[in-house]
Amino acid sequence: MNQAVLWCRPLAAAVVACVLAGCALSPQQKDAVGGFGKAASILGDVTSQELNAMRADTVRMNTERLLLSGKSKDPRLGDQRSLDRGFELSRVETVSGATRALAAYGKLLAGLVGDTQSATIVSASQDFSANLGLVPGASDHLGDSQRKAIGNAVAGIGSGVAEWKRKQAVIAIVNHADKAVDALCDLLIRDFAPADGWVSLQLQVVEAPLMVEATNALYDGVDYNERKVALDGFRLAHESRLRRTEVLERVTKAAQAMKKANKALIQAVNNTDTSFAEIQDFVQRSRSLRAAVNAAVSSPQGEQHG
Repeated sequence: MNQAVLWCRPLAAAVVACVLAGCALSPQQKDAVGGFGKAASILGDVTSQELNAMRADTVRMNTERLLLSGKSKDPRLGDQRSLDRGFELSRVETVSGATRALAAYGKLLAGLVGDTQSATIVSASQDFSANLGLVPGASDHLGDSQRKAIGNAVAGIGSGVAEWKRKQAVIAIVNHADKAVDALCDLLIRDFAPADGWVSLQLQVVEAPLMVEATNALYDGVDYNERKVALDGFRLAHESRLRRTEVLERVTKAAQAMKKANKALIQAVNNTDTSFAEIQDFVQRSRSLRAAVNAAVSSPQGEQHG
């Protein structure tokens, strides 16, 4: 067999592979995947951070109310010895699993279109699968065969890997994870709804009685120490209400935008002519969420309580 034939075989195989895979993601497609990934990472990470902060606020508010007025007769408060009332670890773990899964999914996609090491990409894939397993309902949408397909898609993807292989991995992942990601978004939309979502309702139950007791104690305080204790409680309730009104709405809108962007992403990686408007809207929503959180925690009140 002559040398020309030996050279032609791998070249022909590469050409065929390139044609079958559409060669590579276009610059616009890479921007769409990368933008979606970073936005998902922001939504997941910031929401996880805020959920933990809201649970910590609940413990502080319950503690402060007990200091101001002792045990309440309000039946909505339930067992008042449970300072994290409404934010029990079992429920928080489920919601945190959803937020961490979304963050990992975003980091996985961003890594696939960036100059990221293989180990980092594989770790993000494993984090997505592991955290998804903590979320009943959502995990049902990603079966063993789909998990295996995602694992195979990211295996060996890292710096220096051919662009057509990256495209194949991206297409495989967004298609296999489609329904699971939708379910995760639905969970955030439901639980973080500003008016009647689980998080909002739990915070309101704790905020209202604290605000009443703190206001009464502030007016009745006869010296500095009494007024200081009352003002600390008043400020805790105010900060919690600020977080609830400003953050929850942005989480919900970002999750709604992500659900639409998730569908647009599937079309985008298969068709260079697809509109990227939904993905761009999701990117803006996630940035708005991060900006609101940064503003809240850097406010004069937030600085005193972290």
